Formats: sequence, C-alpha cells, structure tokens
Amino acid sequence: MPKSSHFNGQPLYGQVIKLLDKSKILQFSREYGEERYTKRFNCWIHLVVMLYAVIMRFDSLREITASLLAETRKLS
Repeated sequence: MPKSSHFNGQPLYGQVIKLLDKSKILQFSREYGEERYTKRFNCWIHLVVMLYAVIMRFDSLREITASLLAETRKLS
C-alpha cells in the first residue's frame, strides 16, 4: 500500500514553535538587557527566524531572506 501524499498533521516547525513560551523568552531578553537597542526585530522574531533557517538547512542570509519573502503569506 503506497504512502498517502496528502499532508496530515502539523509541520515540524510549528510544533517546535509551540513548545517555546514567547512571553518567557521576551522576559529573559528584557531582564538581561538584550532588547535595549531594538525597535521592531525583537529576540522572539530573531529566534523564530534562526530556527526556521536551521530546520530548512540554509547556509546564507540571502537564502533565509529569499525564502521568507517567498513564504510571507504562509507566515503571517
């Protein structure tokens, strides 16, 4: 019996992100002064992008930005 090609379930990336507590991560970041110079790109967004890059096995910043621009509708 062949495997079903229909996607069933939640992607790995979504599962990993759900395990993380956004408020706790932002709290730690503010506690240690890591948010003092940020305006829009806080530590949570940075963590999410870096996890995406690792899971997708990107090697360069150009690959990350191209992929994020291509997937903008799915990520928002």
